[in-house]
Amino acid sequence: MNAVSARPRSAANFALCCVAMVAGLALVAAIDNAGDLSVRGWLLYAPLLPCLGIILVIALCERLWPSLRASSSGTLPGKALRPLDLRRVGIRLCGVAATFGLLAFAYWLFPEYGGNFYDPYWQFLRTLAPLGALIPLYLVWADRRIDEPGDEYYAMGTVIIGRWRSVDGALIRRHLLGWVIKGFFLPLMTVYLSAEVRSLSAALHAIVSDHGVMAVYQVFYHVSYTVDLLFCVVGYGAAIRLFDSQIRSVEPTVAGWVVALICYQPFYSVIGRFYLQYDDAIYWDNWLLTLPAVRVAWAAVIIALTVIYALCTVSFGLRFSNLTHRGIITGGPYRFTKHPAYLAKNLSWWLISVPFVSELGWSAALRNCVLLALLNLIYYARARTEERHLSRDPTYVAYALWIDQHGLLAGLARVLPFIRYRTP
Repeated sequence: MNAVSARPRSAANFALCCVAMVAGLALVAAIDNAGDLSVRGWLLYAPLLPCLGIILVIALCERLWPSLRASSSGTLPGKALRPLDLRRVGIRLCGVAATFGLLAFAYWLFPEYGGNFYDPYWQFLRTLAPLGALIPLYLVWADRRIDEPGDEYYAMGTVIIGRWRSVDGALIRRHLLGWVIKGFFLPLMTVYLSAEVRSLSAALHAIVSDHGVMAVYQVFYHVSYTVDLLFCVVGYGAAIRLFDSQIRSVEPTVAGWVVALICYQPFYSVIGRFYLQYDDAIYWDNWLLTLPAVRVAWAAVIIALTVIYALCTVSFGLRFSNLTHRGIITGGPYRFTKHPAYLAKNLSWWLISVPFVSELGWSAALRNCVLLALLNLIYYARARTEERHLSRDPTYVAYALWIDQHGLLAGLARVLPFIRYRTP
């Protein structure tokens, strides 16, 4: 194994992302204090405000101080590289319109998106719609600054105007797959964020009259997942070249897509209910009801894991996304191990659901443990497929080798070689 003396710089600055996180939470609190803004005509999707606050903080600081993160060839310079070409802008605008049209057609076509479940997403789009007027202005500004004028939107526009022979098929494929990812995950994350903000508000109001373990636990739990989902929505919504957060590559294997998608609705509702239902009526809080000291300690460990999980998402800044490469993250919790989010999430499930305890006896408990272990195995497969994908970037290879030598689990990896990085 090659020795790597220094950890590569991260594509996002963790300290800056934490500042943005505080700003986002402050805006969430301001919305809560102002009442239900989601029903007011001027703001249909209230969580959009903290999302925009996070984007503003990170994008502005990264623009003013580029040294905060690893340099990238995709950054749009302030100085123009070429004269403006309105014909090229028009072709690119056709590509944008075609992309949005295909996405709208998919939402119309699939019954999954016709129910009330996705109402917060339609509110999100309606609230965001006025910003669509800025798209032509952005395309005019970016046309003179994009390092490669023939980008994915230009390629899509070229298809629309019938110049098939000059189309880069690989570029079109990456573009369409990237929008499949955004079109699938952004609706889910906006729905989950809307629900989580309401849950956090309820927990904060409840703790005023109840200072018990569960009240405190609920506040920290919902804060963690609110933070996580804020940066998820930001990540999928801000995947544009303006912020140097565009998609650089998409997961190339069917296996990588399968193991990722089955962890989310609507697929997990089938997998979890009929195949991986690993919990029953006993959870950590009622199991430890007669052991208050242990109950407090148990709650503290769960909260520590959920906080770590949230900070993993925060570490990406504007670049969080499943199934894509948008910059290698090496800071925050990723300073200590390659997959801290998966590790923290999977450990928290064991502590929350306590599958090793069951009212139905040891046989049911053993079955629950095996089922949760199978779910853990899916996340292990996700980690491995992601590593194969990201290993196309030399920066990730250097980072993974550095973690093998200096990471928190370096000693454990000597005993369990299967968790070590394997160069493709």
